[in-house]
This record gives sequence, structure tokens and C-alpha cells, in this order.
Amino acid sequence: MKRFVCLIVGCIFALSNPTFLYAHTEGATSVHELTKQDSPTALLDIQKDPTGGFNVRVKSTNFVWRPEMASMQHVPGEGHAHVYLDGRKIMRIYNEWFHLNTYQFATRSGEQLLSIEFVGNDHAPYTLRGLPIGAEQIVDVPADEIQPTKSRSNLPLYGLIFLALIALGALIFRGKSAK
Repeated sequence: MKRFVCLIVGCIFALSNPTFLYAHTEGATSVHELTKQDSPTALLDIQKDPTGGFNVRVKSTNFVWRPEMASMQHVPGEGHAHVYLDGRKIMRIYNEWFHLNTYQFATRSGEQLLSIEFVGNDHAPYTLRGLPIGAEQIVDVPADEIQPTKSRSNLPLYGLIFLALIALGALIFRGKSAK
């Protein structure tokens, strides 16, 4: 009986925690530590797009954009960049220009940190003294340019109810068979 209860409780916790449903990793298993003279540099030139969002140019030196080599073997000085908004990875970029669609990626209005991080073809970050190499700048996202609030899935709640009913049925059945 104890095992059965532990199994039910474990299933309830697993299904009621949405983190498990959406967990992922960045995929990098290493870093590419560089010296100051070998490291790329970046500067962000950000312009508000009149139709919404921002047009962003990553002015870089000492870096070769290699979109055709993404997810392939590392070659020093080559790669692409990962883009983060408000601390959350939102996309990869393969050249110096991209459009930041705030309606698609912003979850709140106001000032937020936009950052890019140079990575090798293998997605491992380039670092200098252990810190990622890239650039960052604050953008001010207007309130009318954010994504609508997404409703949470009721799947964990339905799973919890389903498991509770099974557990209750098992307890009732066990009680009747013991008599």
C-alpha cells in the first residue's frame, strides 16, 4: 500500500509542475575561452521600427558569421549569435542584421535588456575570462507591442484529478476486498 501511495503522490507532483513539461537545455557542453587579442567585439545599433519592434545591427570585428555551419564542428573565430531579451533566449542570428519583434518575444512592457552572445558553430559560447562575449543594450518596449498573456494549460490539473480518482477507487476496492 505504501508503494502505491508513493507512486500516486510522485505522479501528482510530476503532473502538477509545468516546469517538467517545458524543460530544455541550450545544448552547449563546453565554452571557447579566448584571449583579449583573439576575442571578437560587438556593438549594437538599435533603431525603433515604425511598424513595431526594433531593427538591430550587430557591428562586429574579429568574427566570421557562418550560418551554413550552425550545429557543426567548431572552427575558431566562426559561428553565429544567440539573442536574449530580458534574460530569456529568444532566437539565433546568422548575420549582423535582425528584427526584434517585440510583439512575438516581449512578455512585459518597459525597459528590458537586449543582449547578443557570440557562439561557435557548435553553440558553445565564446568567453573572455569566463564571461560571455557579445553586447547588450536597454530597449524600451511599448505596452501596445507585447504578446498577449497566455493562459496556463489545465493539463496538470486534469492529471491531478484523474490520479486522485484512481487512488480513491483503489482505496475503496482494497477496503471492500479486505472485508
